[in-house]
Amino acid sequence: MCGITAIYHSDLSVSSSSEGELAASLATSLEEIKHRGPDERGTWVSSDLRVGLGHVRLSIIDLHTGRQPLSDEDGRIHCVVSGELYDHERIRAELEAQGSVFKTKSDSELVVHLYKRDGLDLLTSLRGEFAFVLYDSSRQLLFAARDRFGIKPLYYTVLDGKLLIASEMKAFLPLGWKPQWDLNSVVHRGDFGDNRTVFKCVYKLAAGHSLLYRHTGYMKIESYWDLSYAAQDAHSTSTVEEMITTIRFHLMESIRLRLRSDVPVGIYLSGGIDSSAIAAMTMQLLKEKDANAKLATFTLTFPHASDIDEAPIASRTAAAIGAEEHMVKVSEADLAGALEPTIWHSEQPVFTLHGAGKFLLSKFVRQKGYKVVLSGEGADEFFGGYAWFPVDYLRAQDPVGLALGLELPSDPEREAMLKRIQLAAVPLTSIGKNSTDDAQLARKMLGGISTHRAYAAAVMAGPDVYSAAALAITGEPDGALNIAEGTPPPIREKAVSGQWHPLNVASYVTAKTLLQNLILNSIGERTEMANSVEARPPFLDHHLVEYVNTLPPSVKVRPFKGPNQTWAFTDKWILREVVKPYVTEELYARKKLSYNAPPSRRAEGDLTLVPLQQKFRDRITRQTVERIGFLNWIVVEELLKGYLTSPTFPPDGSLDRRAQLLLYVLSLVVLGEKFGVATWHP
Repeated sequence: MCGITAIYHSDLSVSSSSEGELAASLATSLEEIKHRGPDERGTWVSSDLRVGLGHVRLSIIDLHTGRQPLSDEDGRIHCVVSGELYDHERIRAELEAQGSVFKTKSDSELVVHLYKRDGLDLLTSLRGEFAFVLYDSSRQLLFAARDRFGIKPLYYTVLDGKLLIASEMKAFLPLGWKPQWDLNSVVHRGDFGDNRTVFKCVYKLAAGHSLLYRHTGYMKIESYWDLSYAAQDAHSTSTVEEMITTIRFHLMESIRLRLRSDVPVGIYLSGGIDSSAIAAMTMQLLKEKDANAKLATFTLTFPHASDIDEAPIASRTAAAIGAEEHMVKVSEADLAGALEPTIWHSEQPVFTLHGAGKFLLSKFVRQKGYKVVLSGEGADEFFGGYAWFPVDYLRAQDPVGLALGLELPSDPEREAMLKRIQLAAVPLTSIGKNSTDDAQLARKMLGGISTHRAYAAAVMAGPDVYSAAALAITGEPDGALNIAEGTPPPIREKAVSGQWHPLNVASYVTAKTLLQNLILNSIGERTEMANSVEARPPFLDHHLVEYVNTLPPSVKVRPFKGPNQTWAFTDKWILREVVKPYVTEELYARKKLSYNAPPSRRAEGDLTLVPLQQKFRDRITRQTVERIGFLNWIVVEELLKGYLTSPTFPPDGSLDRRAQLLLYVLSLVVLGEKFGVATWHP
């Protein structure tokens, strides 16, 4: 829920001349992110006119008295909070018993009182998805933080001696910020591989990190939590059955906490096991309290691509658990029409139609009167769900799995399988080239895994898309090296030394790139909050993830021998066992398929432009491309002509590679126009 903005004039800058001036600046900043909180807005300005906090509210808990900014009874501590803090009733009772006096019933007020009790150590008590900015006026200290997985966004920049912080970069525009392209970040995809954005000197506060800022201009950013995995040779004290039982307990508890709301809660439901399990377990929890409880599920359906549409499976799941299903029919024209608002709200380049699909889905959810939904994100990253994970699983034996008595491939079998499957594991959405032996330094820095190389191929345009002048400054795109360099040195040491199994290294990298920077934000939170909808992912509860990360790799990517005695894999094996009592046999046995928001198809010989082609034709022109300044129009024009005259329609619903590259170009066009970015010059 909610959106926040903050200004801190350091001693190096000139503070606002009046309270009204600073309040007016905050108000215009909040106007840019009003979609995040249409229910209420509020501001607070310090008496010395150096600090201002702003908040727009999507009211979900404590609908009547939970307005922000929040402050303590002494008027010393002030804060703005975005997101949800779980288990807050228990923590509140504990704090009240110790003398804290609460002004509201809002979960967000915990931040104020935990800070007064624990100082900067308050973060260890917080559970959920959140971002906040707190100001201690007695110490002239500003403290900001972002949740452990980066579910809620938080950006910062320093402009003319003043610190600006906000939920979205567009909130900086009314505060005097003039966006400029960060060319190196654009070319090497710093917005995907590390904490940069496409704009110069504007950064994301990393997941699990805090920011401390003093009036002198001193700023300190540090990690308060990070993912950790069991050592590769760690001894397991649990049986597989005990592991299943423990995961089931943590997952059910995570769902129970995320159902706490003063407004109705719905469920995103696809044809996969993750969201289906969440829906089924949610229904059980609801029925335990009320036998007549209702649950609404929301599913995207693509009538123009019925052969790959997962809606029929989702419908069968909804019927099996007794949910009230809502099918959101989406055409390619709808997807094409949603592209530009999706890019604007995502604030980073897109290369698929996934975000547009989520934008349309959340829009429908809001129209039906729902502000909160549960979602299935996070299972693939930590339970071994992606098609390319078996490649890195095969890079080392699993001694803990062997000690559990699991039947696993021998070392020769493992090495033979690795040679056979590693090229086939490149993500289907790749827009760049990939191989098994390039990017040697990037692979070496992460212990030889290839997951980050696959991601680089999936999200990065090749060098020919950029001008020679641009590449003379940045060098050729190297997303794999950028991801490796963005990984903290202690993690790289664990990867290189073999302390962590390669599958766990791949899981870590995936969580910090694909999950944090793409799935949760660009495709998820940003498109949902554009429609004033909050999504809560139960799989991303840190108590659950911390336990799952202690388990041996072979219970996640589970090898088995097929009828002809050849080895194959069951993805997310242990999760399937955990949720087996709740899901249908169809879902339990179903192999994971890549989700795609598919374009419509055109019969061979039909020259009629489909909606996505029309969008590209109208918006990607020599004028719009050359206005950016660092793209190669000759190459872009060739891509455009080729896609308009001879498009391909892959059977899995993914996009023609040229269409993906054109989406990337369109993203830069839209971002440049919307943010008013000056043309880049060498």
